[in-house]
Amino acid sequence: MRPSVIARRTPLIHFLGKRVYPEHVDHSPRAHPQDPHGELPVSFKQYRLRAQQYGPLSTSTVRQGPIEAAPGEHFSRNELPPRYRYIGLDSDEIDLINSGGAAPY
Repeated sequence: MRPSVIARRTPLIHFLGKRVYPEHVDHSPRAHPQDPHGELPVSFKQYRLRAQQYGPLSTSTVRQGPIEAAPGEHFSRNELPPRYRYIGLDSDEIDLINSGGAAPY
């Protein structure tokens, strides 16, 4: 007989036991823990009135105040000290990128 047939294969992964699923999982909607309002909106229209991204999403007159970065946070990499900003590309690097990586010589 061939040795591969005789040798018994043992898996390297050992499972601890049978899968156990919880009896009841609460899928009822609830507000996110970091939601500033702490409550779910009644409708999508109400959500859009309260939502902000880089300013209010709605065009209504409801103002919720400007969005400002917290101390130590920045919205753009250009607001960081110069050592953390992107380094500009020189013309040789731009030519190399535009050539698709082909050797420039």
